[in-house]
Amino acid sequence: MTALAPPAPPSRWRFLLIATLTPLLLAALIGWTGVEHARSLEAQAEAARSFERERVLLLLMSAVKDAETAQRGLLLTGDRAFLAPYAPARAEVERLLGAAGAAGRSLRPAIAAKFAELDATIALFERGDAAAMRREVASGRGKRIMDALRDAVAAAAAAERTRSAERSASFRRHRDDSYRLLEVSGALAGLILLGIILALWRSLSERHAAARAAHEAATRHAAILASTTDTLLIVTTGGTIETINAAGQDLLGYSAAELSARDLATVLPSRAGDDDLRARFGAGAARGVFPDQVARRRDGSDVTVDVAIGVMHGPDGDRLVLSLRDASDRLRIARAKDELISTVSHELRTPLTSVVGSLALLRAADAGEWPPQAVRLVAIADNNARRLIRLIDDMLDVDRIESGQLTIARKPLDLRTITAQATLDGEGVAQRHAMTLVDVVAPAPVMVAGDVGRLLQVVTNLVSNAIHASARGDTVTLRTEVAGGRARVSVDDHGPGVPADLRSRLFDRFQSQRASGGTGLGLAIAREIVRRLDGTIWFEDRAGGGTRFAFDLPLLTDATGDAAGQAGTPLILHVDDDHDLCEAMTVALEDVATMICAKGLDAARADMRDRRPTLVLLDMALGDGTGAALIPELLDACGQPIPLVLLTAADVPPEIARRATAVLVKGRHDLAAVVETIRRQLRELGAHR
Repeated sequence: MTALAPPAPPSRWRFLLIATLTPLLLAALIGWTGVEHARSLEAQAEAARSFERERVLLLLMSAVKDAETAQRGLLLTGDRAFLAPYAPARAEVERLLGAAGAAGRSLRPAIAAKFAELDATIALFERGDAAAMRREVASGRGKRIMDALRDAVAAAAAAERTRSAERSASFRRHRDDSYRLLEVSGALAGLILLGIILALWRSLSERHAAARAAHEAATRHAAILASTTDTLLIVTTGGTIETINAAGQDLLGYSAAELSARDLATVLPSRAGDDDLRARFGAGAARGVFPDQVARRRDGSDVTVDVAIGVMHGPDGDRLVLSLRDASDRLRIARAKDELISTVSHELRTPLTSVVGSLALLRAADAGEWPPQAVRLVAIADNNARRLIRLIDDMLDVDRIESGQLTIARKPLDLRTITAQATLDGEGVAQRHAMTLVDVVAPAPVMVAGDVGRLLQVVTNLVSNAIHASARGDTVTLRTEVAGGRARVSVDDHGPGVPADLRSRLFDRFQSQRASGGTGLGLAIAREIVRRLDGTIWFEDRAGGGTRFAFDLPLLTDATGDAAGQAGTPLILHVDDDHDLCEAMTVALEDVATMICAKGLDAARADMRDRRPTLVLLDMALGDGTGAALIPELLDACGQPIPLVLLTAADVPPEIARRATAVLVKGRHDLAAVVETIRRQLRELGAHR
């Protein structure tokens, strides 16, 4: 079950952006609407002013006509009473000229000319020169001035009408634009409101969905806790019990309320040897499985359980999840298995040994009078009986490996004697397959600390595997040698090789099918024996065809043992005057090797007098000389060069670089690269598991 991702918090910046832009947009729309409305009102006012000016012009022309009518009445009748409207009309004309604006200013010269003509005729009348006055009128000058004035007023009125029409049209346009803008603003405001409503609905829906998911998850977890058959305890990192499931209540007899807020020691009491387990319970990053622990029931009785610990990370801190599984059935099955193994060991191997012995006596006797069928049947019976004994021995070894009871001695021995004995033991099988066994021995003793019987078992398994994988007439070669400062045994065959689908699991139980008629346990047992002797076992394809199975062990060179001696842990000599780098390398490689730090040449020589390292990590620039002076002395007890890795900032001459297995430059290669190079070198040397 995958953990649910925590809900993402709302975006503060997105909220602030929307909250800022929305009122600004609305304010801009309102301002734009106000401007358009003001422009429409201005157009309307301008149209009204144009209409008013047109009316003023008409009134102005009417006032001028009133003044002319008064003048004509005077001339026709000679009665001064007709001049009564003249002065008011003239005053009205002056007022209307001021109200007419620009048009009035343009008409003023023509009106002034008209009134000048009227004043002149009236003045002639006042002097009593009626004949002159009539001649002036009869000349038509007054009519021409009046006609010109009438045309000018008509033109000005037409211009004002045109201007009024334009202002009215502009007003209508601005009004229509304002209406459309109001419609757009209303629609946009509606959309914004709709968006806010949808966002609010989405937020409420997501909140509801999250609450529902949390409720379903809590319900599901509660159902899991209630339905699981294992006891589950939720414990704080301080060791306080928070809850227990129904299966735990049935197993321990406590209710959940009784165990809430109580210490874990209530149900898993500490006892001698359990201090590390109790410490793990209190560790925030504890993980692991602890079999055969004692749990205390409510009635005071004990029950054996297997405890698995996991970590549950939560927003309010970490919790430990303890799974307690009743181990009673497992222990009962283990006892039954032990009894079965004991029965197989005593009740089957003993009679089979007798059968093999009897068959050997029969085959050793004079069987010349036996028919060929009888001889073949005795051989088949002997082969099958021995095969059953090997199967029983393999089963017993596997059981010992699982129970940790596989005993392996560590005594000095020469591997050459092991390969010689394995060659001698395998000759019978090789002859039956018309094959040849060849033992290529090292020129000098190859000493290791090991168990003669177990190592013979490993080599015999490899030889048998090679014989059954080869064709009739082939040769199987055993070889003992010293390679890379390690003792090595290899077995070469000319068979078809290991299938690709079997390579990754060849050393697992019941996987090897190369040895026809085998149990499928031999290589698994061989690997376990080699591992327990601090060695490595592997296989590889041979260049000329076939397969090579090999294993190597730490080389035992003297009474005290050197870096590849009885301790089995690789020893690395780090020669560098940088103390911090030495400390860092020691910590980084502490799980695969023992580190010795030497600050100079003299300290390095003193360390090598006590024990020889598996590998040397060397800086060329040292406080008391150059690292090149130490390289000729880097030899193991057999006189072979010790693997060398250079870690330096100085230039490395080509001849020295060829001596090193790797050259690393300080500042260019970081600590991780250096550590990985050292680990790879150790793997190639077969120096760690």
